[in-house]
Amino acid sequence: MKYRGRVFPLRSRGFWLLSLLPATCSAWLPGIAAPSPTRGFVVNTADRGEVVSFYHAVYMASEGYQDRIDWTGVYNSTAAGAEGTVSAEFVADVERRLNYYRAMCGVAADVSVNSGAVVRIDSGDTHKPEATTTKAEAAQRAALMFQKGAPSHNPAESTFAWTIAAWNACHNGNLARGFFGPGAMDVYFKEDVDGVSGWNVNVGHRRWLLCQSSTDFATGDTPGSFAGGTPQPPTNVMYVVPRNEELDFSRPRVFAAYPPAGYFPAGLNSPLWSLSFPGGDFSAATVTLRDAAQEVVPVSIVSRQVGYGNNSLVWQVPEGASDTSVEEDQIWNVTVSNIQGAGVPSEYSYQVRLIDPLRLNEEPVVSGDSSPTEAGGVYEVAGVSGADEMEAGMFLRRSSPWTEGAEPSPVPQVVANTGGSYEFLASTPGYVHSGERSFRLTFPTVYDPLIGGVPEQSFELLREIIPGEGGSLDFVYRRGPMTSASKLVVESSVDNGRSWVALDGDEIEGAGAGGDSTFKAASFPLTAGNSPLRVRFRYYYLATPGARIYSDEDYPSHATGIYIDAISASGCDWLEPGGSIRDAGLESFTFDSSTAGEEIAGGQEWWLRARAVFGGHAFPFGPPLVVKPVGVLQLIGTAEPPVSGANYAFIPEPGSDRHEFEVMRMEAAAWQEGAEVLPSVTITDLSDASYALGDALPGYVKSGLLAFRLGLSNAADNEDAFVIERAVIPSAASTLSFWARRGKMSKTNLLHAEISADDGAHWTSLWSIEGKGNLSTDSDILPYEIPLAAWADQTVKFRFAIRKAEGGSNTTWNTTKSGVWIDDIAVSSAVEAGAANVTAVDAGARYARLDGSSAGQALAPGTMYRLRLRAVSGAIPGEWGPDLFVTTTAVPLTGFAAWQAYDHPGSPLGFEEDADGDGFANGIEYAFSLDPRDGRGVPDDLAFPPGRMEISRELPVLRADVIHGAEWSDDLDSWSGAGVEIVIAAGRITASAPKGTPARFMRWTVTAN
Repeated sequence: MKYRGRVFPLRSRGFWLLSLLPATCSAWLPGIAAPSPTRGFVVNTADRGEVVSFYHAVYMASEGYQDRIDWTGVYNSTAAGAEGTVSAEFVADVERRLNYYRAMCGVAADVSVNSGAVVRIDSGDTHKPEATTTKAEAAQRAALMFQKGAPSHNPAESTFAWTIAAWNACHNGNLARGFFGPGAMDVYFKEDVDGVSGWNVNVGHRRWLLCQSSTDFATGDTPGSFAGGTPQPPTNVMYVVPRNEELDFSRPRVFAAYPPAGYFPAGLNSPLWSLSFPGGDFSAATVTLRDAAQEVVPVSIVSRQVGYGNNSLVWQVPEGASDTSVEEDQIWNVTVSNIQGAGVPSEYSYQVRLIDPLRLNEEPVVSGDSSPTEAGGVYEVAGVSGADEMEAGMFLRRSSPWTEGAEPSPVPQVVANTGGSYEFLASTPGYVHSGERSFRLTFPTVYDPLIGGVPEQSFELLREIIPGEGGSLDFVYRRGPMTSASKLVVESSVDNGRSWVALDGDEIEGAGAGGDSTFKAASFPLTAGNSPLRVRFRYYYLATPGARIYSDEDYPSHATGIYIDAISASGCDWLEPGGSIRDAGLESFTFDSSTAGEEIAGGQEWWLRARAVFGGHAFPFGPPLVVKPVGVLQLIGTAEPPVSGANYAFIPEPGSDRHEFEVMRMEAAAWQEGAEVLPSVTITDLSDASYALGDALPGYVKSGLLAFRLGLSNAADNEDAFVIERAVIPSAASTLSFWARRGKMSKTNLLHAEISADDGAHWTSLWSIEGKGNLSTDSDILPYEIPLAAWADQTVKFRFAIRKAEGGSNTTWNTTKSGVWIDDIAVSSAVEAGAANVTAVDAGARYARLDGSSAGQALAPGTMYRLRLRAVSGAIPGEWGPDLFVTTTAVPLTGFAAWQAYDHPGSPLGFEEDADGDGFANGIEYAFSLDPRDGRGVPDDLAFPPGRMEISRELPVLRADVIHGAEWSDDLDSWSGAGVEIVIAAGRITASAPKGTPARFMRWTVTAN
């Protein structure tokens, strides 16, 4: 069975780890099968994909063991039974982790843990337990015994919680203080945490666990605690010395290297490399280590000692070879020579390839039509070799008007990595910004024995954000009791969470026992780009000597930590997940409305991506194929037409009699909107009738006589607004500017500047400001400027609205001085609609042409035009289709590229391809000015002058970038140009060749010049 398969980080901190003194390697009674596989593994380490899969399916299956231990013991007690028990699931985690390592090293991976086998008793033992004592019982008692001090293989009887059985387990076990369960297996195999030291250079822990004839082990564990403010470290005792009758010598002897031959996760690497062979004599062996370039790298042999499991040679490798983190696969070549012993090979050479199992060497690629119709299409997937499954995902790119809150509905799009001892979706009174809940991060404990410190807390937005120019991540927060050593950092990742970097902006640190009295606003800029990023909020403790933390454990009745709400992304898009297709042999998939999860429509932008699945772990999606479905009446063609004009393809409205093509010249938007009577305002008034929208209050008008006034004039009034009725197209450099002054206005009233890209159907807030209260006003009218880069090249409208916050109230209305005044509204570096010209497009036509005729005047270089189409049935015109904005260029394309872009827009046309399947390559159709999409061949004219044969056809345009030619053949297999003559005259081309007997064939040739 093949397994596909995160590196569990090995911690650099103080701990105790004791290996056994030399003893005889002494088989097993089968354990009870766990719900998921824990033994019986075989893995081909020469196959990178299989190693990655094995890691994710098997190694990672034992992660999270700390939540499954269910230890029933009691600390600080010497009573019988105080050592407690652990769950069967936890024991399965240990068994699985041990067999993972054994399989990777090429030895039998079928050993049992806590099978019920009894302890080993030697005649020379100082203490002898009852013969019926199980190894699991002894190991569990021993794990409790050295909670109070350094572990020992010969603990004194005065040792805390000492028993004869515990002594036996210590005498025959690997011992770790500071680690437990699968985490202890990791450090036993690595044999290095705080650097190379005298007690682990013999790699005894590793050698016992890899003993090739061993079949049975037992684990004893305590998870550690911080009860009463005193750290209790976790402990592990792994019973490794077998009874002689447990040994299985029928297994073939093999070289067992660590790290092993083949691909190996770098996170499990060690500076102490070893090679074992049962009965091998390594007393005179030498080691040669070479890098990928076959350059010799010096190593130091540190142990040849026998007696720990199988005989072994141990050497220390330098930096590079001892790396535990690699960006690219790293190759090391090892040769161990002069090995001695009966039946033992004298030399063993192998190659170690250190890898990051969270990184693949291949990216899956999706290919297909980037401009399908709304019916969709079939797309190909170039997969990743060795993947268990491939998944195709479909994502709709949308603007980001979402706001992420912690309410039960809609379900928050977040994933939390928080402790379970406090409410993440918190309803703490006074710490909710809107609605009933907010996100809370606090420390569940001041000390976690598994990590030896304060556990950081985090949550991640389940949204892939694509930032635009001026984009930002915005939220509000309120700090509870939280010292300055407690920090909130906002981070982003562009590699699906493999690595995180802090966003530009200050970390938010604690403000002391008082915290904040109200919520505060925060905004972090996001760098514009076309790569989707993920965002997380991470709350951590800065380990400052003597610094305190406020936690639930310290102050259970206090609102400790930080509360976060109303998370949004301004000026950004995001990828909304649609449908997905996952299959073991996925090579193609259908993208349509049924598979995408919603109706495909023209004007949408879909990202089609694929990803590989190894061992149940889905890797990041590969590069996207950006697909923009073409809808009815949607114009397709170049965004930079020449002044001579260009064709634009479209799908006609079914059942229509004809279509109308509108060309509108766009002009600079040089307007400034005030509330003056003349020139008249271009707005729609949505304000309350109890006051005038145009107001002349002195000091509240920027220029002229009037300014716009908005206010909520009675207790029941929730919204007043006005819309600027101008169709504006911003550029990347555009800004919305205006002046505003607040009069008497409730703090729960907010003035919004809003934008709509769908003619007012939906509005997005660009900017807002709250009132100053009933007793305070602005001292002057102030300028405001908002970037519009995120809305570049879209037709937009603007609206100003004042609203009452949910649960808020309005001030007592003052007829003269209540509300807010806005004046001199303008948009810079933008264009708006000018004069338009409409021409008819015949029924059955596939193109509308932009030129001087359809525009109503000669096209001017550097001018923007808006193009759109509508259907006409009888005398009744339908709705206009989507807008297409183009800007004429003075430097147009030439040759084949121009013919493709300007005359035949739509799907790409390769020179050698045959777009319509009529037997003529696109290059031939270009050379002879044919239509590459009609699928109908145009026959040549034939003639037979004396002794010759000739073919001819019309040649409307003589292309300077092609060479016309012809060839003849008598067997349709070999072709020749001998004796061929070409004549071009009067818009016609003729090719003649010598006449053949009894028959001869001719064909045209076209060569790009």
